[in-house]
Amino acid sequence: MFPPLIKDALVYANCVTMMSIGFTLVYMISRVPNFAQSTFAVLGVYCTFTMVRILELNPYIAMPLGFLLGAFLALVVYLGVINTLTKYGAGPILLTISLLALQQIFLAGVQIYADYVRNVLNIYSRGFMLRVNDFRVGEFPGVLLVSTVLIVIIIVSLHLVLTRTQFGIAMRATVENAPLAAVLGINVKRISIVSWVITGGLAGLAGTFLPLWFSSGPASGGTLSTSVFAASVVGGLTSIYGAIIGGYVISLLEVWGSYLLMKQLGLWAGAYRMLIPLTLMSLILMYEPGGIVSIIEKIQERYLRPKKVRRRESS
Repeated sequence: MFPPLIKDALVYANCVTMMSIGFTLVYMISRVPNFAQSTFAVLGVYCTFTMVRILELNPYIAMPLGFLLGAFLALVVYLGVINTLTKYGAGPILLTISLLALQQIFLAGVQIYADYVRNVLNIYSRGFMLRVNDFRVGEFPGVLLVSTVLIVIIIVSLHLVLTRTQFGIAMRATVENAPLAAVLGINVKRISIVSWVITGGLAGLAGTFLPLWFSSGPASGGTLSTSVFAASVVGGLTSIYGAIIGGYVISLLEVWGSYLLMKQLGLWAGAYRMLIPLTLMSLILMYEPGGIVSIIEKIQERYLRPKKVRRRESS
């Protein structure tokens, strides 16, 4: 018997990891925390809702649509806001504030859509869950299987792109030193556009899975943004691989930790679930600001590299 808690944790971790990869990627390229990313995920949530409750179609048809809508909105944000403000000399603080403002604007648009569906179509559009519309393979829900396969494909694809292609090498060079990369002939703007498109697409894709297992609505983005930001910080904010590790660490501890708190203290403790990722993020910032990636590098430096040196000296 596969415990339901494990299913909850893995589905949630897959979604948060997709978003933390995009969040970290944009931060590495633009040095701006994209707090509007959670809105891209809410677009995916309502793509699935629209397919199932309004059009009465298979929920997985929403996957490519959610990816495309998230990617398109991210492209509009970059070209219309980030790129424009950067031309006028805006710094990271002003860009961050503008993204927070955009998040509220986009959220208002989602609220309007939800109210329209409820008032005009007479379909409940807040706090919905679509588990009954998902398929199952034995005791495993389809959302767990599909999201797990997709996250593996995404991780492998990103690794191959970053290490085996010229575009990946150009992206890594841009991360290291954007002005120098531009001098060397790398199209930094194109790299930035692609990174934003990937970010929006992954967030929209992650959002399409959420209502198939969790209660979802316009407020889903706020909860996700806390976990995604914490996952990226814990991962180090400077490594895609760190974002992957941070996504799973934060998500699994958040789900299991909140379950243990509610079991020991009562159901009221579930209201303080967000304290778990925030506490972990605070501890990382206090003791190891470089995140998990920095911890791994220090362990390698202390325990693995001296052995290699001794082997070379003995040979």
